[in-house]
Amino acid sequence: MKYLIIIANGLTDDPIAEKNNLTPLQIAETPNLDRLATEGRCGSTITIPEGLIPGNDISFLSLLGYDPVKYKAGAAAFDALSANVSLEPGEIPLCCDFVSLQSGHNDMVMKDYTGGQLSKEDSESLVEALQDQVFDAKVRFHSLGSYHNLATIQGLSLSERLNPPDELIGEGIRDYMPGGKEAKGLIFVLNQAQIILHNHPLSKKLKENNKDPVNSVWFWGNGPTPQLPPFEEKYTFKGSVVSSSSLFQGMAKAAGMDFISQGTGFMDTDYQAKTEATFEELKTKDVVYLQISAPERASMQGSIDDKILAIEDFDKKALGPILEKLDENKELTALLTVNHFCSANKMKFGRDPVPFAVYPSRSGSDTVEAFDEQILSSKTLQFESGPNLIAALFKGEL
Repeated sequence: MKYLIIIANGLTDDPIAEKNNLTPLQIAETPNLDRLATEGRCGSTITIPEGLIPGNDISFLSLLGYDPVKYKAGAAAFDALSANVSLEPGEIPLCCDFVSLQSGHNDMVMKDYTGGQLSKEDSESLVEALQDQVFDAKVRFHSLGSYHNLATIQGLSLSERLNPPDELIGEGIRDYMPGGKEAKGLIFVLNQAQIILHNHPLSKKLKENNKDPVNSVWFWGNGPTPQLPPFEEKYTFKGSVVSSSSLFQGMAKAAGMDFISQGTGFMDTDYQAKTEATFEELKTKDVVYLQISAPERASMQGSIDDKILAIEDFDKKALGPILEKLDENKELTALLTVNHFCSANKMKFGRDPVPFAVYPSRSGSDTVEAFDEQILSSKTLQFESGPNLIAALFKGEL
């Protein structure tokens, strides 16, 4: 038996008042998702343990089958692994995201944590400018190909968690700036970066086109170095990950799994390339994870209509071809699950349980009529954690 585990970021949401109190998932036309639900086995699971802040650094680890409380590490440490960045003595890794800040009342407000969905070319240009022009600081900048990049800095000792920018959308940043003597060096680099970005040719180009400037970096993702037991030893299966997320790729590497970097995390992602890469990996692997980000990105940009379109694109362009392959291969089982709740109205993550569907199911189908939030209140299977769900799948209990 082989397993395809599909992680669909941010599908679930609150009912939207102006949409007849339906959720984006309930509004979207999703014949393939609904077929998974009606013909497969459904249930819910908790991916964010009590006491931890919702985010991909927690939900991805949970659905990879590792307890986030026991194995939690810094997001930047996973990024460094995925990019093969070796840390020099005394260096710590930090996520370094290009963002757009907007003037607010006595503060700067986090407007766009993706820097306008920064392209690979523009991102590399900005990273190069930072590397060339930041002075009097022992820092290296590493391009990861989009708004999300990596910095490695010497001489820092950060004890407090740095908030990711996607947690701060619409918030003034003053209260979230790193404080204390230990962060003075980081603030020094950040202030320099803002000046460099302000004077960069890309800023002039964006202003001429009436677009928001990429006017700051945001440092986050500090934390311990990952120490994951090998996935193959833990579950006796050889595994691989297909994802555009450097975070998830780093987790795969930490677990001794292969990873394929494919597509983008935005609505323009190449679903065909992602699915083809997934089934190519399944030729030699027992378990392959396929991770999709587009619905979550639309949510975090506050666009309900885009979220609906992203869900429909995922259903048609990814799940349609996947179902055809599943029908052809009776030795392949698919688990589709949401990573964590994501509100398009609030532009925030949540810790609510998330639905899953297994197809084909060894224990028969449920009475579920659609893949949506109603699964959470139905009398279907309920798991207390992502690792429990993954273990049940591999034991053939689903």
